[in-house]
Order: sequence, then structure tokens, then C-alpha cells
Amino acid sequence: MLWDTLERVNRLRQVALNNPEFIRSAKAHEKALESQGLDNIKPLKRSTKLKKEKALSDIYQQSEFGYDPCDSPH
Repeated sequence: MLWDTLERVNRLRQVALNNPEFIRSAKAHEKALESQGLDNIKPLKRSTKLKKEKALSDIYQQSEFGYDPCDSPH
């Protein structure tokens, strides 16, 4: 199934590359992108914060381990 898709996409790509109208359109699109200066945009980097390791007492602080809401033994 994957190979069929790859073959189909490759055939369509080859047909498009043999089409002069497609080539003209692709070059016009490339020039439009260059004129907008989109090539120089760098992705924003997130600041990395060191995460404080939580203690188990902090994680289970609001839990009640002795409480049985059903009040029935298992």
C-alpha cells in the first residue's frame, strides 16, 4: 500500500515536472516567497526551564489513602 502511494506520487511528480506551466508557476511562487523575505525567518526558541523534581509527598499531598468511599471491603 505504501509502495503504491509512493509510485503514484512519483508518477504525478514526473508529469508535473514535464509541464511547462507548472514550472513557470513554481518559479513565480519561489520569487514571491523570496520577495517577502520568508527565507530569513527563524523559528522561535522556547526558553528552557529546569524543572524541579517533585517529591512523592508533594504529589500525593491531597490524597487520602485510608478513605473508602464505598465503605465495603474488597
